[in-house]
Amino acid sequence: MAKKKSNEQSSVREVPKPAEGEVICVVKKMLGAEHVQVVCLDGKERLGRIPGKMRKKMWVKEGDVVLAAPWDFQPNKCDIIYKYSESEVRRLEEEQVVSADVIEQLRG
Repeated sequence: MAKKKSNEQSSVREVPKPAEGEVICVVKKMLGAEHVQVVCLDGKERLGRIPGKMRKKMWVKEGDVVLAAPWDFQPNKCDIIYKYSESEVRRLEEEQVVSADVIEQLRG
């Protein structure tokens, strides 16, 4: 079979940036049963929940940078929306969405 040729470059995909009501967080601790403890850029520590559509498709571990949406009715809890890869974190740093020292400080 011949290989498919694509006209687009797959590596130039748009990195999701935090929208209104979303915040970038770093996973601090795995708690089990799809729950994680995250430290967010707004200075708060929240209990995060990995939704079912992400649970088996994208594995989350300690130290990962994720995009989270805090709950309106319980602001100390959030849903994990997206997990950034290391190259996407570097691209966020280049676009000055988040600084590298803040990410390292949250991971440490």
